[in-house]
Amino acid sequence: MKELIRFLKEFIQNKGLFVFTSIFVSKFSMLLTNIIAARLISKEEFGLVALVFSVFAIFVPLSGMGSYQGLLRFGVLEKNNENRDAISNYAFRKGMANHLMITVFYFIVCYFYTLKYGNLKLIILLFGVRLVGTYFLNHIQTYLRTNNDNKRFSILNMTVSVVGLAMVVVGTFGFGLTGYLVAMAIMPWVSLIYFKKPMYANFVPTLNFNTKEFWSYSIHSSLNSFFSDILFSIDFMLIGLMMQESDIAFYKTAIILPMNLALLPQIFMQTDYPKLTLNHQDVGYLKYYIKNYYKIFIPLGIAIILVGFLLKDLIVPLFFGNDYCGNGWVFFIILLALVLNMWLRSLYGNLAAAIGKANWNTHATLGAIVIILAVGFWLIPIYGIIGAAVGMALALTFTGIYTMLLFYAYLRNLENGKI
Repeated sequence: MKELIRFLKEFIQNKGLFVFTSIFVSKFSMLLTNIIAARLISKEEFGLVALVFSVFAIFVPLSGMGSYQGLLRFGVLEKNNENRDAISNYAFRKGMANHLMITVFYFIVCYFYTLKYGNLKLIILLFGVRLVGTYFLNHIQTYLRTNNDNKRFSILNMTVSVVGLAMVVVGTFGFGLTGYLVAMAIMPWVSLIYFKKPMYANFVPTLNFNTKEFWSYSIHSSLNSFFSDILFSIDFMLIGLMMQESDIAFYKTAIILPMNLALLPQIFMQTDYPKLTLNHQDVGYLKYYIKNYYKIFIPLGIAIILVGFLLKDLIVPLFFGNDYCGNGWVFFIILLALVLNMWLRSLYGNLAAAIGKANWNTHATLGAIVIILAVGFWLIPIYGIIGAAVGMALALTFTGIYTMLLFYAYLRNLENGKI
């Protein structure tokens, strides 16, 4: 019990409550955004938005080819403030060039969906504007985290989320689908009010900085996030290819609430990542962290599963309306998968990144993509969106078990002095 109290005190000292509040506000704002869209936009239009959003979501983690992820790790390890700003400048400038190329690829991929679905051009264009804006948002967020400024990081998140939600409410009520899309496009650009000169200026050319190692880590982290978002979008793509746009909307409303469970472990990981990185070779600290993480999340996960099972047929229509009744089992399958994800992938995937083993996550996610494709092509024609949910559940469970096994092998090698 003393260890758990100490664990929670350290979380609070690291401004964890600020991070908790900001992530909660961010997720809740996005949830309200989806509810507003589902209720005020037709099911067919909402399905088309969900389809383009699934493509957009794939390209977001490729932001700058991982420049912001490299900045987080290497910035945390750099103790000199001027050198940290220099790394930020390098990451921003090189990452921006990479990101513009990524945006071009986004438009190319979206073009193929216009061949099957009409009326996608405006949706694709405005999500492209949002994609460029996310580069600035990611860089600013990461700069604040590398400087251990969790308070300003949290205020930034809440500002973007609340202002964005207000724009979505006004835009959707006033102008329907077009107003919703314009608000979503502008939302990440709100972060520019926090864009300060040290984040992108004063690069020192003589800085002793291993750019090869930086980009190796960045690209692996980016690819892992890229493949992870492909993983979370493949089910939508398969449903879009084999079923109707209304089925996409039906599936999306069933999984929105369970997917927001990711915010719970994310709160701890975003708060503690710098400390985990600094202690990546301290066996005692890593074991201490895992043990106390489970003291919180195992009881919480069991409670979520029980409540979710009992209310599975009531929750989705309660939030999204009676048009979305009848998908309680899809809701529960994804809920169960996300609890297992909370116990396994969320913990060990983030620990892998903190110890510099981002490639583990990449390999795990590639395996998961194979699983969800195989299961999806097999089960979706038979069971519809339930088949898609089963494929996602199996894929997520695989990634968690894989990274857990590799991490404990790393711990054994660390204990035996082999690292």
